[in-house]
Amino acid sequence: MRHQGLLDAVTDGVQRVEDLARELGISPSTVRRGLSELEKAGRVVRTHGGAVPAPAGGELSWSQKGLRNAAAKRRIADRADALVEDDHVVLLDAGSTTTFVAERLARRFGPTVVTAGVGPMTALHDAEGIELIVVGGRVRRPRGSIVGDYAHGVLDRLTADIAFIGADGLVPGRGVNCPSPEIAAAKELQMRSARRVVVVADSTKVGRDDDPYWAVVPGPYGLITDDALDPAALAALEADPSCTPHLVPAAEGTAPE
Repeated sequence: MRHQGLLDAVTDGVQRVEDLARELGISPSTVRRGLSELEKAGRVVRTHGGAVPAPAGGELSWSQKGLRNAAAKRRIADRADALVEDDHVVLLDAGSTTTFVAERLARRFGPTVVTAGVGPMTALHDAEGIELIVVGGRVRRPRGSIVGDYAHGVLDRLTADIAFIGADGLVPGRGVNCPSPEIAAAKELQMRSARRVVVVADSTKVGRDDDPYWAVVPGPYGLITDDALDPAALAALEADPSCTPHLVPAAEGTAPE
């Protein structure tokens, strides 16, 4: 396999770019390119300053995903927070970017937050100014999504002012790409339970369709992403009449150094 030596070094605990370059006798830029290819292959998870091995099961947890493009996700979360009024009922999907949104909302006083995610629940657990409602059901590991009939029972009886939906992939005109049919169903139900739908996803997710299942977005929606979109992805968003994109500045070198 390409970059096997690099993967072996990361697995053995050498995980910073500079240390990997020194260990393997190659340049830092070569290490970064190799780590990017290994991440696309699902073998490592990029972090600020290097990489860590990907989990054996292939699917990343919400906390592991939070290490990827973290600066861009924080800026996306800042923009999402600005859309929330103090009297809003906010629906937060599971995921790393929605967890960043929850961290911003934790500083607020007044909103009610309903979540089907362990990450947002954890971020808001001690937020005294937030009325926190956690839907019941089964926790789907490792991503921390709460799914099942109990969750459906809560969401069927809810109309939120705004829903922030995470995405493993988003294809304009097709929907949100999902790793399982129950995740797709849960996202669709959350989107139907809100007056306004906003997908929060960094630019690497736009155009991505690695998984076989889809959540169809029911009507017009917003997308908050970063401006590191490639031209084809940006053109596809602009051609989708259902999508209103909101671009935030990408962190310097959106892919982690």
